[in-house]
Amino acid sequence: MKKEKKLRDLILPSKRINYFIITVMILGIISGSIFLMMLSNTDKENVMSQIKNFFQNIATLDSGLALKNSLIINYLFICLIWMLGFSLIGVVINIFLTYIRGFLVGFTISSIFLTYGYKGLPASILYCSLSQILNIIIVMMLSIYSIMFSLNIIKIITSKSHKEKLILKRYFIILMISIILSFISSLSEAYIFPNILKMIISIYSK
Repeated sequence: MKKEKKLRDLILPSKRINYFIITVMILGIISGSIFLMMLSNTDKENVMSQIKNFFQNIATLDSGLALKNSLIINYLFICLIWMLGFSLIGVVINIFLTYIRGFLVGFTISSIFLTYGYKGLPASILYCSLSQILNIIIVMMLSIYSIMFSLNIIKIITSKSHKEKLILKRYFIILMISIILSFISSLSEAYIFPNILKMIISIYSK
């Protein structure tokens, strides 16, 4: 029980900030979906064309290159959010980055539905599987801790109390956890996701 409590406290350290970040993420997802519906027919056709091209070219995807690109993008994003925690302005920027991550997820899922209708449901579910769930968890964890860290930055620097030092220690632990989860997410995105998607496409193309 104590270990479970410690793990829960590590991942979800502040209820108010947790609920706030979850709300921002949900609003981002909803906004991404609504934004697609507000696009002109020409823009929608361009989006549908890009989605179709992605699915059609999935068979020729270079998994090694995809892994490399995914790791670079994810690690840069992680480092950006984490480093912003060392400044007060980072609170606002990290909230915005969390919203943008949700926006992109909502926009992508809606784009798949717009392009393929209910046939796109398996692909949408697959898109929301391991890699995206891990990415969302990573962003929310980092955002929660970066906001906490930013709001307590002066206390953490000047205080010698155990509580403030513990926040700093946890902040580094969260960075390490995020890097590990991001690596797993990138592996899934580069190797697992494309192969399962190929199977789904082959089934629907028969």
